[in-house]
Amino acid sequence: MAKFWRFLLLSPAAVAQQCVELLIIGDYGTRNHNQAAVAQGLAKLAGERQPQAVAAIGDNIYPDGAAFNPYTITRWWGDVYMPHAELQRPWHVITGNHDWWTDALYERAYTGCAANQEKGGHWQLPHFWYKKSYTAKGLTVDAFYIDTQIWKGSPIVDSKLGPGAREEQKQWLFSGLAESTADWRIVLGHHPVYSAGNHGVTEVLLSELDPKLRELGVPVYFAGHDHSKQVIYWEGMSYVISGSGGATARARSNQYPEGSLMHYFPDNGFVGLSVCNKQKATVTIYSSGGDVQATWKVRNAQKQTQRGAVKPQPRLQSKTAVYKAAACHEVQLKSVEKWCSADGCKVLADSSGSCADFCGEQTLRCSRAWAQPEEEQDCTEGALLPCDVKVTNSSLICECAATTATFLP
Repeated sequence: MAKFWRFLLLSPAAVAQQCVELLIIGDYGTRNHNQAAVAQGLAKLAGERQPQAVAAIGDNIYPDGAAFNPYTITRWWGDVYMPHAELQRPWHVITGNHDWWTDALYERAYTGCAANQEKGGHWQLPHFWYKKSYTAKGLTVDAFYIDTQIWKGSPIVDSKLGPGAREEQKQWLFSGLAESTADWRIVLGHHPVYSAGNHGVTEVLLSELDPKLRELGVPVYFAGHDHSKQVIYWEGMSYVISGSGGATARARSNQYPEGSLMHYFPDNGFVGLSVCNKQKATVTIYSSGGDVQATWKVRNAQKQTQRGAVKPQPRLQSKTAVYKAAACHEVQLKSVEKWCSADGCKVLADSSGSCADFCGEQTLRCSRAWAQPEEEQDCTEGALLPCDVKVTNSSLICECAATTATFLP
């Protein structure tokens, strides 16, 4: 009998009840055997750790989100994960870039959809940005879920939510972090700040989000987008990437500060977070089957009493040029994955349309277009294409130009 009680005291489930536990998965809606295999491993860990929630951090359904049909979510989320009793718990969802390739409002609306409610209402996306508070044994964690596609900017976002959504989200986050009295504050988004993976640095998050996280006492930022599992640690901040819930890793960019990459795993899987006290938390990287691959300790951070000096950007491990956002003929392009030129006119488009569509919806015209295999996802020019050609499952590099004014005699 004594051994039985000792087992209960030391079992993962017993330990987890003393802690705030989250499982974090991104880039998972791939509609293939990879997604199903990771679902089994996720269920195994959910049964062991008993997390308060599964944090689903974007690219919930490939390639085009719900594609205007709620049944798509039922088929490629509900029918994949809900058959596992261990996963029938809150899923706190945010959208990624692929979810916005059509209308992500369908994913938000699914929260109240009968198909979701009849199966327990576990899909929870109350708004595109929101806060969830988790508690365990008097310990409190405020988790701020944000939509980084809105932060980056997108014409479809503007058409659905209005041009003010980006600033509204920013002010909500900064105010919420400043007002939070929780023991821990964490932030989860889809796009990374730094990444060893193919997509690399998200420049707008590096310049706008990262300094505020440091100022407002956030010690860890979770993201996906790159299809791998990573821990990057730089000057007191942990950047954790969990973007391999189904999607396959591509080539590496190594766009992280020199010497800051602590862990990198290109295989499928997910990440766990355990917060058991006010000083330190543990991030665990899991394989697709739920086996531990690595752990990382996160030390809590305090809010700064006064704003510190702006720090220079660190040297990156990669020596490839990282272009910053620039206005192309006085137009700030949106739905951009990477800038490929200093003038802001040549970009890797984050779009499923043609380059004519991409440039045209932003009051410009397409001057040249290139296609390349999806696994490349960089600024290397592939085959030259007519501007009006749509390429399925490939990346498009678009070069936009000013429209030519026509003067009547």
